[in-house]
Amino acid sequence: MSEIDMTTRHEGHTPATAPESPQAASDIAAAPADAPPPTQRPPYPGLPAVIHGNGAIAHVMRHVCGGVIGYPITPSTEISELFEAARSEGGVNVWGKHPFFFEPEGEHSAQSGALGAALTGGQFISNASSSQGILYAMESHYVTVGKKTGGFVLQVAARVVSKHSLNVMAGHDDVYALLSAGYTILFGSNPQEAADLAAISYRTSALSLIPVANAMDGFSTSHMISEALLPEPELLRDYLGDPAGRIASPTVAQDILFGAKGRVVALNQYLDRHRDDFRPADLAALKAHIDDMAAQVEADNDGDLIETTLRFVPDELHGQWLRQWRNAFQKGTRQLVPALVDVNTPGLTGAVQNQPDFQAGAVDHRTHFASAVPALTRRAMAEYATLTGRAYSPVMAYDCDDADYIMIGLGSITDDVRAVLPVLRARGMKVGVVSVKLLQPFPEAELIEAIAGAKAITVLERSDQTALTALVTQALFRAGANAVEPRHEGIPALATQPRLTTAIFGLGGHDVQPRHIIAAFEQMTTADSAPLIYLGSQFFTQTSSAQLADVQARLRVAYPETELMALETGPNPVLLPESAIRIRFHSVGGYGTIATGKLLTDILAGVLQMHSKSAPKYGSEKSGAPTNYYITLSPEPVLITNAELEDVEIVVSPDHRAFIHANPLKGLVEGGTFILQSDLSPEDVWRELPRHARRTIRDRQIRFLVVDAFKVAKRHAPTAELETRMMGIAFIGAVVGHVEQIAGGASEDAIAEKVRAQILKKFGSKGDAVVEGNMEVIREGMEATEVVDYDTPLFLAIDEAPPVTLRRPGTASTQMCATAASTAGLFDPSYYEDATARPFREGTIGEAPVLPGAGLFMPAGTAASKDKGLFRRTVPHFDFSTCTGCMECALACPDAAIPNTIHEIHDLILTGIKEIDVTEAQRDALRVHVYTLAEGVRESYRKDKTPRAFADIVAEVATGIDDGQPTLRRNIERLVTKLATYPVARTRPFFDAMESSVPGTGGLFAATIDPWKCTGCLECIDVCGPGSLTPTEEDTDVLLGLQDTFEFMTELPNTPARFLEDSATPGGDLKRLMLDRDNFYATTGGHGACRGCGEVTAIRLVMAASHALADDRRRAHLRDLDDLVDRLQAKLATLTEEPARHQRVQAALNTLQRRLYLYEGGPTGNGPAPVVVANATGCSSVYASTMPYNSYSDPWVNSLFQDSSPLAKGIFEGIAAQLTEDVRALRIAALELDDAYDEARDERALRILSWEKFTPAELALLPTIMSIGGDGASYDIGFGAMSRVLASDTPLKMLVLDSGAYSNTGGQASTSSFTGQDSDLSRFGGSHTGKHEARKELALIASFHPHVYACSTSTAFHGHFLETTLEYLGYDKAPAVMNVYTPCGSEHGIPESSSNARARLAVESRMHPLFVHDPRRGTTMHDWFSIDGNPDAQSAWTTKTLEYLDDSGAVQLLTTPLTPAEFALGEVRFKKQFRILRSEEQALATPIDEYVELSAEQRAQHVPFVYATDEQRHLIKVACSHKIVALVDDRRRYWQTLQYLSGVHEAQLTALHRADIEDLQTRFDEAAAARETSLDDIARAMSELATSSRAPAGAAMPVMSSAAPTAAAPVAAPDAAAHGPIWLDTADEALCNDCGTCYQELPQFFAKTTVVIDGEARVIARMIPGAAQTVEVTPDIAKRIDRVRANCDAEIIR
Repeated sequence: MSEIDMTTRHEGHTPATAPESPQAASDIAAAPADAPPPTQRPPYPGLPAVIHGNGAIAHVMRHVCGGVIGYPITPSTEISELFEAARSEGGVNVWGKHPFFFEPEGEHSAQSGALGAALTGGQFISNASSSQGILYAMESHYVTVGKKTGGFVLQVAARVVSKHSLNVMAGHDDVYALLSAGYTILFGSNPQEAADLAAISYRTSALSLIPVANAMDGFSTSHMISEALLPEPELLRDYLGDPAGRIASPTVAQDILFGAKGRVVALNQYLDRHRDDFRPADLAALKAHIDDMAAQVEADNDGDLIETTLRFVPDELHGQWLRQWRNAFQKGTRQLVPALVDVNTPGLTGAVQNQPDFQAGAVDHRTHFASAVPALTRRAMAEYATLTGRAYSPVMAYDCDDADYIMIGLGSITDDVRAVLPVLRARGMKVGVVSVKLLQPFPEAELIEAIAGAKAITVLERSDQTALTALVTQALFRAGANAVEPRHEGIPALATQPRLTTAIFGLGGHDVQPRHIIAAFEQMTTADSAPLIYLGSQFFTQTSSAQLADVQARLRVAYPETELMALETGPNPVLLPESAIRIRFHSVGGYGTIATGKLLTDILAGVLQMHSKSAPKYGSEKSGAPTNYYITLSPEPVLITNAELEDVEIVVSPDHRAFIHANPLKGLVEGGTFILQSDLSPEDVWRELPRHARRTIRDRQIRFLVVDAFKVAKRHAPTAELETRMMGIAFIGAVVGHVEQIAGGASEDAIAEKVRAQILKKFGSKGDAVVEGNMEVIREGMEATEVVDYDTPLFLAIDEAPPVTLRRPGTASTQMCATAASTAGLFDPSYYEDATARPFREGTIGEAPVLPGAGLFMPAGTAASKDKGLFRRTVPHFDFSTCTGCMECALACPDAAIPNTIHEIHDLILTGIKEIDVTEAQRDALRVHVYTLAEGVRESYRKDKTPRAFADIVAEVATGIDDGQPTLRRNIERLVTKLATYPVARTRPFFDAMESSVPGTGGLFAATIDPWKCTGCLECIDVCGPGSLTPTEEDTDVLLGLQDTFEFMTELPNTPARFLEDSATPGGDLKRLMLDRDNFYATTGGHGACRGCGEVTAIRLVMAASHALADDRRRAHLRDLDDLVDRLQAKLATLTEEPARHQRVQAALNTLQRRLYLYEGGPTGNGPAPVVVANATGCSSVYASTMPYNSYSDPWVNSLFQDSSPLAKGIFEGIAAQLTEDVRALRIAALELDDAYDEARDERALRILSWEKFTPAELALLPTIMSIGGDGASYDIGFGAMSRVLASDTPLKMLVLDSGAYSNTGGQASTSSFTGQDSDLSRFGGSHTGKHEARKELALIASFHPHVYACSTSTAFHGHFLETTLEYLGYDKAPAVMNVYTPCGSEHGIPESSSNARARLAVESRMHPLFVHDPRRGTTMHDWFSIDGNPDAQSAWTTKTLEYLDDSGAVQLLTTPLTPAEFALGEVRFKKQFRILRSEEQALATPIDEYVELSAEQRAQHVPFVYATDEQRHLIKVACSHKIVALVDDRRRYWQTLQYLSGVHEAQLTALHRADIEDLQTRFDEAAAARETSLDDIARAMSELATSSRAPAGAAMPVMSSAAPTAAAPVAAPDAAAHGPIWLDTADEALCNDCGTCYQELPQFFAKTTVVIDGEARVIARMIPGAAQTVEVTPDIAKRIDRVRANCDAEIIR
């Protein structure tokens, strides 16, 4: 039977030529598998590119797909992103169709949506997914296959399925999971194969009507960059054919089901329908004519024969007849991608199948459809080879013809094996490798043919499920059975079976070096080769740890088989030509190294005309974490893929601190080049290098270069945010200009010209300015690079000097955090240190011994030992003289890096004495004078409020101590010098107010920077109103000073209890709870988040508050328990004559004794943890739990992305069930002590007791069970599960971290994203303008679940945030939801220091208003909802003050309404929605707050704008896009909804009524004074107003009199009472130093604003007009008023 002619496929619905008859599956003949001869150029040789696997697949998709429905999941996310980005620019596929894209709320919906699109037929459809995403959608994958959705391809970047914790690296678990669904599965080894097999996948799927999964290794292929010949668009069009076009049905079964009955049948059906329209004779003649010419009619696709039939057709039907003829489908053809949902052919698919139906369907699918897949796949591969010259087959065998030892594998590992084959064959070993391209249906015959004659085979498994081994084993069994008796058709007989070994490798991205592969081949040659081995893993090793040695000895005895599972390896062989170049980057996340590496790869491959392969290496953490990038350049193709580059010719280190946490020189070859970022002189750089590094550089004669790439970038970066990213471009200049293997002796100008040619290829389309801008940085990078000539005498002398230790161990920082011992290996810090933490630090974790619990757990608080300051360049400096003690720095810091503490004066002096280097006797002599010094200092502070250093005051007071002892005087000087290293501040709230209340109780405030935890985000500086924290470039002296200061602080006691009173109670000064170190360090520093992360700040504050509340409860409960046990023991002694009671009381006592033990300390010594966290997968799991660092001191568990709420529910039920026993004992104890236990009444009630029947006091005994999740886990994929738990009345806490994007997977849009946002999967391009949907309001939705507490808040409003946190934690009626706005610097496009500022602006601009829904408040909806805390809550918008320079250069201020447009203008994610207003638009320009009030017709005549300033700070107008208008409209509607729910409309009516009354009262008074006759009319009007429906109930009417006025009383001088409960005189505003006390504590009365004072703009607090007269002063507000008066630093609030 003939194959379909690829060149005759027709477009549209034009039928294709039919074969003589449809083919049976068994008869399908594959086209020749050989590619065209080398001398014959194929029609489509491919487009040369340097690309990664994701990009290669996206290239195919964007040219062929009619649509994609996808959801982000690493590492496949980028496939959908690249597709959507091309679409957003207006891209069309090769059939001229603009495709669709949709991002649903999760992977299950993505697959179901893609299935729905595929069912409509006529287009190729895809989804891209990995790992848990595939498993989550598994039921939909089954249905996708079962419905025979041809043309559908699932693109898979294969990733391990996380068993209990997150890993995003390569593994085959997800692909193996798809086997049971029935997909045809193809598997590529590199970007070239990924692209080619993508095309073959669409063809195979369309031919077979079985969906195809096109798989590649995640990261190893998806992110590995190498050369590839990408399929031309023309090739894809010709090879695949129009999915809406027709083909001959490839099989009989397809023809029966999908094939057209033919044109003859269609025409006859038409005639039957219209028989009454024809004359009988004509009808009979026409039918006879058609029957006589049936074959010719059937083939007449163009309608050439129509003319011969028209004489039989009535004239009025000629048009219809012509259309019927031409649109009828030729017999035996079907649509290339058939439709199962077709409005033109309606029917049902997905029927309920009863007993006989299901099996029949399964049998049909297997025998009639799936059975045809192997032949159709071979056909698709053969067709592709004919067109491209790139031949594929189900298995690709390399060097197997004579091989004794063969490896069989999937994916990229087979390229690694191919790389070592020549080395082993040179040693005389006959080795080969089989790369499986078609995993399912498994090509058993081809495999057996390839391995025939092998003595041993090893199946390489990237999964511990070993599915490939099972398939190979089955093929071997059938081949062996055929040797006995022919039974399995097509499979060659195999009389001798090879030994089979399974080698598990590369799980989760584990490194696989060539030596590991060689060792696996070598073990195959031994007769006792193990059946199971692990590549790269060890079980036993030499160790100096006695504990570890003991563990290994026990394991060796218990598990002897493991000795054979790990292989001994030799050194790596040389696999590359001598001229090859290998480059390794050591950098930091956020430095732009991946982009630099990609660009450098492109440039060098072009300049050197070499093959290239490159890839990044990074963990789950993002900004601030170590990052590597590997580049290999070779004159021959580079096959090694899964091995990190150990031996390299060039090391580039943008990380200037690399030697502190790594060894950048490891593997750098003799005579190699090392380039290091530094702003120091070459001499100072050499001096700071570790001794071992200097020795290595000398011994290997390494060429050592330094460049200050940051300095170069700073001169050229258009914005501060781009400085660190652009430094990579400067490093490219250093590499191309100074590495001999690259420059080859050419001049800098010659090299620069070659580089420019490559830059032009890369960026030429973006314009000359971009090309020249990059070249300028590259040239300057060349010029700025210096050679370190370490053989000169100066450098030799440095080598002889003692080593310089810059960074001390972070012991002082670590010891600030609580630690917990363990009574077992699980969670034991010492066991974890030996098994995991130390190997991680030493970089040996990859080949460390595998011990029980590996990767399973982390003890509490291990992140306390992490040094987060390694990559910092700038640090905050604390100036005590201006500090107000506002604590904003401690509240905003995400890193637990600036603890605020209040110190007793005598403690400071005593600690100073302890720290100076004197004898103990001399210390005692100093201690005698501590009281005198302390009281003298206190008195000095009381008398003189001038800012002075504490040490200076001590020195001044000490002059009064004169006992004639020179030693004492010298030691006092030493004490003063020591105290000078620790700055403390006299502040109004902590010293002046305390001293004023109770003399002798004031303390001194310190904000101490932790140099081991501070990341240098500088957020503390941004929030410091008085300017007490300022940025300082870190150098040696600064670092040493920070270390000294912090170490001194660690020796001081915690904040005294009196400063913490009421800090954890409603109405108290809540921020003071952070003064308690136990609360401040409730989570440690050392997390893995990006600098300035808004999420971490929110978590830290919530956990701190939870610990504060729990600590008070724990102490009280401990006292109660202790008393109860004593009383119960006494009671027990009286019950000797009542055995039943005695037994009952004894049992209760035993239970309570154990509870008392746990509360007294329990196994850890710390007592029960107050919080249990169920954390959804995402950023919050990555930065909290990336091995080996855990920043939580409480139980913490992660399960999946979407299930944190039900997981928390399950944890709650489990813990509540355990507590029930204790509650039962507590109730029994109470009843027995009162002799009130009634068995008939109480026994059953206590037996069935559950948490639903707990009293509030009993519920308070439970720890806080809290789920934590971000946008995806709460708004999208986990929303349904969350909603269900919200309806359960379970008092869980749900913390939602609302960043408005999927930060962890790269910033994709979500339903929490704002309208107009430019994010991945919702790009702003030439045809699409960002996210078009409105945002989902989760907190509001949560509030409409029964009994739920819900709030939306922001850490920038810490008064509101902490108050709602206490309410949230204390709510026990039902679930409580806290939705927190958490800025994400990288995805919002904002500076690292601005999270707090942006979070504040989000509230002020109504982007993210504050609100609380508390069902405990009152009885109506308006009672439950509150929008207190929002600025100008009664108005549509608040205002902002814009600072600008006028034409004369003077500072001016412009106050305008603050709308979401002003917020959006400050973030990169909205940047493309704005443009400078054109001059011709000035007359139409309308401020956006006014524009949104216009009707649609009126809007057409106006251009909306906002005010801004340009680079010269001059005032400009910026036009807003229609998406920004939609954003403002949306946010306004949401704000109005909140206003309505909170009863603002009622309050406004009340205020309006009051205003009307006051107006009439004024008119009455004026009339009375003028003796007007209208008094009665006015009085009548007031009476009517009072009784009108708008008057509030119970409102008092003013008394009106018509008597003559008396003489006016003298006007009294204004005082505070005349202005309300609190007052700030406008005359005093200039004295405000922005301590923030008033507007944070009392936002109802005060707001921050900007004013010009002495020609400079300053931020100050200002009284809200009318607030003193309108705000109702509750007892809580009264307390706050007193506190604000007392704590105002400028002492201006009355």
